[in-house]
Amino acid sequence: MTACATTENHSVTPIRQPEKPVAAELLLQHNRPAPPENGSPEQLLNHAVRYGAYCQKLANQVAGWQAWYQQGNPKHE
Repeated sequence: MTACATTENHSVTPIRQPEKPVAAELLLQHNRPAPPENGSPEQLLNHAVRYGAYCQKLANQVAGWQAWYQQGNPKHE
């Protein structure tokens, strides 16, 4: 309990509990891969693989945030 200047009975104002903790994976910042050095097929293919992995990390992170939000707000869809 904590005192609150806006209530008549200061002893009944509850302290708000913090939101549930967020998984560390959801807070990571993923670095976008650098563009290919040249336009060779090998460089483009390697870049496509790295960029695809980057996009998958972002998609997983978004899905994680959505799941985290749904756990705390089951009425929202």
